[in-house]
Amino acid sequence: MFEKFKTGNPIWVYYVDIDSGANLIVPQLLRGRIGEEYQVDQKKFPNYDYVKAEGELTGTFDMTQRNVKLFYRKKSWGEVQDIDMYLELEAPTVVYDTVEGMPVGQPLPQDITIKAFQRVATKDGQFWYEIGADQWIKYEKMHVVDNPFEGEKKIPSRLENQLTVLRLNNVKATIDYIPGKTIDIYDAPYGNRVDKIDDGQEVTLTNKLSDNQLTWYEIGDKRYVSGNYVKIDEEE
Repeated sequence: MFEKFKTGNPIWVYYVDIDSGANLIVPQLLRGRIGEEYQVDQKKFPNYDYVKAEGELTGTFDMTQRNVKLFYRKKSWGEVQDIDMYLELEAPTVVYDTVEGMPVGQPLPQDITIKAFQRVATKDGQFWYEIGADQWIKYEKMHVVDNPFEGEKKIPSRLENQLTVLRLNNVKATIDYIPGKTIDIYDAPYGNRVDKIDDGQEVTLTNKLSDNQLTWYEIGDKRYVSGNYVKIDEEE
């Protein structure tokens, strides 16, 4: 007779950027007694359009564990596509933290080839390419090329011949990017991204590789990070 006064399982509601996976607000918690109705609020956010939901937006509380996710996309974004593409830069290129965002780090030098993982076409006709975690470049002075990393070697011969390698004696360093953000780890200089590492994370450097354009540091077996985001405590 007291069942109707019993509290049902709470329902977590997430409002998420569908492309970055970031929460737009702190996750919301809905509570109620068993049998009471609930309704998830389809909130509006400045500069975002609602896309879809996962989970039931209405129903009644019971003992079932439920999560509801509502997905949104930036208003200026049109087509979003996962890609496996290579871009050769014809001029120094600014890197941004997001599409139409703020510059981060140093511009990339010209005459290098960069792998892109996602392409965004904005509604005003611009194309942006994701080249790493929170790293985007705008398609301007560059062109698409065939994969220069095919085969066993991950470094194209043009770069391989120019790379100099300095062996380091387990030099201590720190990832120096943006608080709360990550950078990518690659399986080789100019190679494929295989993992991510947090800003502020301490690392041990075993090799320094440079081609007079970019510097790479080896932080583990087939694990390389861009020297743009490494702060060295001591180098021997």
